[in-house]
Amino acid sequence: MTAAKPRPRAAAKPRRAPRAPQRSTTQPASEAAALGVGARLKAVREKAGLSQRELARRAGVTNGTVSLIEQERHAPSLASLHRILSSLPISMAEFFALPVSRSNALFYEAADLAVVTRGSADLRVLGSERRDKRLQLFSERYAPGASTGEEPIVHDGETAAVVVQGSVVLEVEGREQRIGEGGGFQLLGRIPYRLRNAGRRTAIVVCACTPPLL
Repeated sequence: MTAAKPRPRAAAKPRRAPRAPQRSTTQPASEAAALGVGARLKAVREKAGLSQRELARRAGVTNGTVSLIEQERHAPSLASLHRILSSLPISMAEFFALPVSRSNALFYEAADLAVVTRGSADLRVLGSERRDKRLQLFSERYAPGASTGEEPIVHDGETAAVVVQGSVVLEVEGREQRIGEGGGFQLLGRIPYRLRNAGRRTAIVVCACTPPLL
């Protein structure tokens, strides 16, 4: 009996190098969570060659206010921040802008939203990295007694909001209007307004404006 010839072994398939993980273009840059208002303000101030004292003098605020903001120990209202930035060669939109995403579908985790103010009044915004947007959406939380600030917000456009939790008081046109959970408001045109939480529960508000405020 003739011995069976051994079968030739199949050549081993070359192993493919593992693919490097690809970053999705639909995800926003991580800088949105990393850069707070204080870090941004310090960078812009130093780029303009101004000391904290000089910036405070130009903006009409105290030197301590600028220092506390840069240390993330004081959250300025939108009106106060706008006044400070008016003393620098930068707009509010440029101040909050991040590297532009290539995608038109943007997705955010809660930690990815750009922080506008922290503290008892916590305002965060979607789409701060896109300068070409026509609509801007804010996620706002107000602790009991907190407000948008002493100065009213004035926006050259339309503003609409819905109260998701709790209640707020809208101060507009010389009167106060309490808005409960599920209710909302819409302002057409340049109407100064202020929001405050007069209740005992944290108020959550979703607010949209067009054209973008930031």
